[in-house]
Amino acid sequence: MSSAYFERLEARPGVTTLAHNTCRVLDFTLITLRPGEQHHFATTDREYAVVVLTGTASLEVGDRTFADVGGRSDVFAGKPSMVYAPCGQDVTITTAVGTELALCSAPSATVIEPYVVAPDDVHSGTWGVFNTTRDYDFLLDASRPSERLFVAEVTVASGNWATYPPHRHEVDDPETGEVFQEEMYFYRVQPSTGFGLAALYGDRVGGDNAFIVRHNTIHKMPAGYHTVTAAPGYRVWYLALFAGDRKQAGPLTDADHAWYHQAETTIGHLRRTIGR
Repeated sequence: MSSAYFERLEARPGVTTLAHNTCRVLDFTLITLRPGEQHHFATTDREYAVVVLTGTASLEVGDRTFADVGGRSDVFAGKPSMVYAPCGQDVTITTAVGTELALCSAPSATVIEPYVVAPDDVHSGTWGVFNTTRDYDFLLDASRPSERLFVAEVTVASGNWATYPPHRHEVDDPETGEVFQEEMYFYRVQPSTGFGLAALYGDRVGGDNAFIVRHNTIHKMPAGYHTVTAAPGYRVWYLALFAGDRKQAGPLTDADHAWYHQAETTIGHLRRTIGR
C-alpha cells in the first residue's frame, strides 16, 4: 500500500526509507538493528531526532556518546527516549540487544549541541475530553533546542479520536494565526492485527482522502486538514514529527468543526472548576 500521502513500511531488519516523500521539509527513516549490529550515517545539512522505539541503543554523535538509550519492549510499554543530532555530524548507532529507531529529520544550518531526552525528561499529558481524549509524550517541543523540528508520541484509546477537530498548517497567514508546517504520523496498532482510520482533506491535497491505519504505516501531510481515530477494541499509537520554515507552530482548525473545540474548552474549564 503506497500513495502520495500514505504508505506501509516493511517490517524488516536494516534501513527502511519512504517509497514516496511528498514533503519538502520532513523526512523519515526506520532503522531495525539485530543484536550486535551497527548503523552509521552523516547528518550533513539536516537535523535529526533519533527516537528509540524499542530495545536499547548507544549513539555516538560527533565527539559525544550517549550510552544505553531506550529500553522499552514496545511503543505502548512506556515513555520514549531520543537523541538530538544536529547538522554536520557523523552518527554511529550500536546495539547489544537489538533496537528499532525512527530517524526524523528536517533541513538545518544551525549548530546545536547534541543531547539526550530520557523517559523521565519527557513532557507528558492528556489532550481532549470524552472520546477525543488521547495521551501525549513530547520529546522535542518549543522548550528544547532544534532549528525547526518538533517530535511527540500520541496514544489513542479504543474508539477515540486524535487531532480532533481536524486542523491544518499549510500556509503562513498572520490574520488567522496559521503557520506553515509539514507533518508525518508513523503508526503502530495494539494488537498489531487491528486498525484505525485517518483522513486528509482540502484543496491542496485534491479533495477528500481516507486511509486505513495499520501497524507500520505512515501518513504524510504536506498540507490539508487531518484527523485519526482508533477502531473499537484497538489502541493506535503514532510518532508525530512536524517542521516548517522556522521553530513555530500555529494550527488552523477547520471552521466547520470549530464549535467542537469551543465545547471541549468549556467542558474542560467546568471540570477544572468543580475538580472532576
